[in-house]
Amino acid sequence: MATAEFTIESPLSIEEAFDRVADLTRVNEWDSGVSNANQVAGTAPCAGAKYEVTVAGFDGNPSTMVYEIEEFDRPSSFMMRGIGRDVIAVDVLTFTANEGGAGCSLHYEASLELVAPSEKMTDEVLQKIFDKVAAVPRNGLVGFLSA
Repeated sequence: MATAEFTIESPLSIEEAFDRVADLTRVNEWDSGVSNANQVAGTAPCAGAKYEVTVAGFDGNPSTMVYEIEEFDRPSSFMMRGIGRDVIAVDVLTFTANEGGAGCSLHYEASLELVAPSEKMTDEVLQKIFDKVAAVPRNGLVGFLSA
């Protein structure tokens, strides 16, 4: 398994930041590794909502993952699990209002696990790849939550 963790500060209110990020149909606006995201179950971001997300696979070719929001506590946090052909991703996003109510912070924890063991894709190799992959949404979220 590979993990990544980061925190981003935003001038947006906690509600606005949460609503922007929890709408997974917009994920391609902050993660350039995603080319398409469509909601396939549910009518809004909420527990049980599912999304088909087209991502760049490890080999550079498009791959589809199905993400489900498993926990949803607006505007504090949500947890989503994505299942693809080769990997399972779990992302936990926690939002905290700043003191005085000016802006908020987003703490993002992500993990990536292979569906099946592989001699070529050891945990160490997966972690190195995931470190690079996780930098993309981190950097994208800085701009997405800036105004």
